[in-house]
Amino acid sequence: MSTKASETLRASVGELWDKYVRHEFVIKLADGTLPHDVFRYYLIQDAKYVEEMQRAVIKAASRAPVSEAAEVLIAVFANPERGAEVHSKLYEALKIDESEVRSTGFNLINYAYTRHLHYYASLGWQEFLAAWAPCMWGYSEVGHLVQSSRDPIYAEWGKFYASEDYLSRVSAVLRTIDQQQVTPEMQRAFLNSVRFEIMFWEAALRKDPTIY
Repeated sequence: MSTKASETLRASVGELWDKYVRHEFVIKLADGTLPHDVFRYYLIQDAKYVEEMQRAVIKAASRAPVSEAAEVLIAVFANPERGAEVHSKLYEALKIDESEVRSTGFNLINYAYTRHLHYYASLGWQEFLAAWAPCMWGYSEVGHLVQSSRDPIYAEWGKFYASEDYLSRVSAVLRTIDQQQVTPEMQRAFLNSVRFEIMFWEAALRKDPTIY
C-alpha cells in the first residue's frame, strides 16, 4: 500500500512538526498561562495572515483542475459564519475592533510568510497546496490540545480548530494533496511553511514590532 502524499510531506519534516504543534505558545494556550496581551497581538497578526492566505488560495485555485479547485474552495469558503462568530467573541473579550486590525502593520515574519504563500500560488497548484497545508493541518491538532484550556478565551479558540466544521476544511485540502505526486518543490514548500509557523508563534511571544 503506497504512502499518501500528505503523509510523505509530514514525515519529511520529522520532529520539526512537533516543535510547531507543541510550541511553547501552544502549551501556554493549553494550560491557560499565555498572557492575554500576547494572544491579542497574535489574533491581530493572524487576521492579517488569513486575509492574505485567502487571496493566495483564490489565486492558486485559478491554476488548478476545476474539480480539485471546487472541492477546496467550497470546503474553505462555504461556511465562513462559524469562524467569524468565534473570532467576534474573541475580539469582544479582548477589545479588538476591525479598525485596529486594518491599521496595524504586519510583523516581519507574517509579511514574509504571506509573500511565501503568494509565491507558491503563482508557481502552481500542487506547490501551493504543500505550502498551505501546514497551517490548515497543524491548527486542527493545536485545537485539540487547546480546547480544554483553563482560560475560557483560549478554550473557545481551541474548540473552533478542533471542530468537525474545521476538520472538514482540512480534510478537503489533504484529499487534494493526496491526488498529487510529491515533488522536491512541494517538500521544500511544506518544510518552509512549518518553519514559518514556528516563527509565527515566536514572533507573537516576543510581540515583534510591525514593519510598516
